[in-house]
Amino acid sequence: MKSLKTQREYVAAQKSFDKAEYYHVLGILNRLLDVDKDPRHYALLGATLVKLRMKTEAAQAFQVAGEQESRHRLKYLREAMRLHFANNDDISLLRIGAKILNEALADPDMAMLMSGALMRQEMDGIEAFQKTLAESDNAEHRRFSIRSIRLATRTEAEHKLIVDTFEREPEDKILRNYYLTIMRDVNNYEVIDKYDPILEEEIAAGRIEPFLDEISLYNIRWCTNEKVNAIAGAARVRKPAGITARRHAMPHNWGDKIRVGYLSADLWTDHAVMKAFRGVLEAHDRSKFDITLFCNASEKTLKDSNAAVRENWGRIVSIRNMTDDEAVEAVKAANIDILVDLQGHTAETRVPIMNQLTAPVHVTWLGYPGTVVNVDIDYLIADRTVVPETSFPNYYEKICWMPETFFPNDAIHRSLPRKIDRSMCRMPQNAFIFSCFHTHWKISRTTLDLWIRILKATPGSYLFLICKETFGSRKNLLKGFTDAGIASERILFGDRVLDYSAYLDRIALTDLGLDTYPYNGHTTTSEKLWCGLPMLTFKGVNFASRVSESLLNAVGLPEMVCDTTDDYVNRAVHYFKNREELQEIRTRLEENRFIKPLFDAERFCRHLETGYEMMVDRAKAKLKPDHFAVPALPPREAPFSTRTA
Repeated sequence: MKSLKTQREYVAAQKSFDKAEYYHVLGILNRLLDVDKDPRHYALLGATLVKLRMKTEAAQAFQVAGEQESRHRLKYLREAMRLHFANNDDISLLRIGAKILNEALADPDMAMLMSGALMRQEMDGIEAFQKTLAESDNAEHRRFSIRSIRLATRTEAEHKLIVDTFEREPEDKILRNYYLTIMRDVNNYEVIDKYDPILEEEIAAGRIEPFLDEISLYNIRWCTNEKVNAIAGAARVRKPAGITARRHAMPHNWGDKIRVGYLSADLWTDHAVMKAFRGVLEAHDRSKFDITLFCNASEKTLKDSNAAVRENWGRIVSIRNMTDDEAVEAVKAANIDILVDLQGHTAETRVPIMNQLTAPVHVTWLGYPGTVVNVDIDYLIADRTVVPETSFPNYYEKICWMPETFFPNDAIHRSLPRKIDRSMCRMPQNAFIFSCFHTHWKISRTTLDLWIRILKATPGSYLFLICKETFGSRKNLLKGFTDAGIASERILFGDRVLDYSAYLDRIALTDLGLDTYPYNGHTTTSEKLWCGLPMLTFKGVNFASRVSESLLNAVGLPEMVCDTTDDYVNRAVHYFKNREELQEIRTRLEENRFIKPLFDAERFCRHLETGYEMMVDRAKAKLKPDHFAVPALPPREAPFSTRTA
């Protein structure tokens, strides 16, 4: 039984709390806790410290309250976990959750906090909480159960969870985003056909709120409206107010060399970005530029998927196990002049680091084909094809126009295709084979319909595709063709091969490459052209749908860029019927490979360095970033390489 004095003191503290006399509350509780460590006293202390914006101390007070026997024990621990989460103290949160795991697994609020902490720490175990969240009466819990799923590596159970959750809540447009993402990912054209007109109607009517929560990368996979591309994912990242002006006003010590920092998780040889970027990275003029790689790749990835001595690329700073604050300090310690994000809003990105005061110049380039919403970036490196001047209003960054193409390539570390027999790849010997080596999710309904038209107009031809069996993708894709009357035998499926040289050999066996829309090939388009395979694309209306046009122009094949979809179909049919003409293009492509700019990494690097110098000159002069074009070097008069194998 509490003493009467203790009870009166506690009531007085509550009354002072109600009157917002928080320091008076602290005085009373200080006396009380000396004689009675009642959990209610610690809980009131926690609530008071919250009002005084002392959230770290408040979390500790609620945690002490919850560690004692009380009918409100879980309530107190839940509040401690909430405050730890707000304080970014995931470890303390997870320690509490581990002690009451059964309760946390059954309590949606705790499950959401545990999932959020595990996500931020990139730890396993999130799936244990997904069912609890998905079955909650709270819509935010249900949404979070789906947000916690890593879509690119989802399990069968997680795939089903997304479908089931949406089917229970078909009017929830946030859940719809995720549902449609995985339906596009598995080429379910029946679902796509049902919802695409609805999405188009919403966009036309200006009802774009649901897209604020859509993952940016998945939005540009299907949506060609640049205004929507620019706001997709805006609710997922917060840019601090006034951060750009504060960063530009920072004092900075410039050196004799320009110090460039590249920020990415993709800095390993087997990644598609490095297949493009490696030659440029190795070509940097070390007498003028100091290079640091801020690498977010895991140790396992570097062990299993990297074949280079990365120290030859620059100084390596691993930020994988750093918090954002620690990574920012690492950038500052290197006194970086230009911090270049190579990922945008893609998997394992650390681009939010750029929302802190890191370097005088912030740049984004290469890994994400579009503007990067809610991130403090000065420049996006592009070219006049992928980002024409008419697109400027839909970009947050100022554009640095490269003179020939924004996309680099490597002619040093790629093998040239070897002559092998088609039978090695189960391809018919004398048939005309169209091909697309892009990942299967790029095969949109628009792309499928165009290919169906081409196949119907070219009897006896085949189409070779890369498509995983995952979640029924190959079955769905084949159904799309057969429902339109295309015999299944004419669709040749291949799997990814680990041997990169063998992969390139296979590309060269086919006759004509076909691009996808609206998400063009990037590295895969480059690989086709490297292998001497002519390919067709058509003019797009946003960055992702203009990439192949940029690459074809840079390799001297502008005639392979079609003006319209009808032109795309007609040209494919024309080359099927005029194979000598196609062979002439192939011969010219093979000659252009070592003359034109596309695979000229050294030339690209000199242009890139000029761009960096122009950015630094503006920053030193205290001028705000602005659009500019990098001047082109004189054209090559001789091949830049004599490689023949």
